[in-house]
Amino acid sequence: MAKGQSSLELLVTVGVVIAFTIPVLFLLLSVSSMGYEDTAKAQADATARTLADTMNTVYAQGPDSQREVLLNVPTSTESLYAADGEVIIRIRTSSGAFETSSPTIAKIGAGSRIIEGKSGLFKLVVRSYLGADGKVEVEILDPAAP
Repeated sequence: MAKGQSSLELLVTVGVVIAFTIPVLFLLLSVSSMGYEDTAKAQADATARTLADTMNTVYAQGPDSQREVLLNVPTSTESLYAADGEVIIRIRTSSGAFETSSPTIAKIGAGSRIIEGKSGLFKLVVRSYLGADGKVEVEILDPAAP
């Protein structure tokens, strides 16, 4: 009888420990994922500002200038592009897509492409050229693209 009672007490004790541990673990995981998303949003915002500043610098230097920029984008990045006077980065979050943008004074040319499927550290080339109307335009190119 004593062996059965001690086994039952052990099972009850382990059950109580598990009952309190599982909700705490779920809480910790949800808090850490929220912190990760905030970090990803801040990183995307900083990347957009860096690329916009580089585009402004190349634009100010005139035609036929070029600069490589090393970007560090979040792993949840869906796309990066420049259009209509701003650089836009779109990332995936638990609440859906999040877009961050940074304005630029540079006139963005039609040669700029949407860069998709890239995350982490990678290089982009920002170059300026004379457009069809004789004004300086800026484009972003992916040197690793085929």
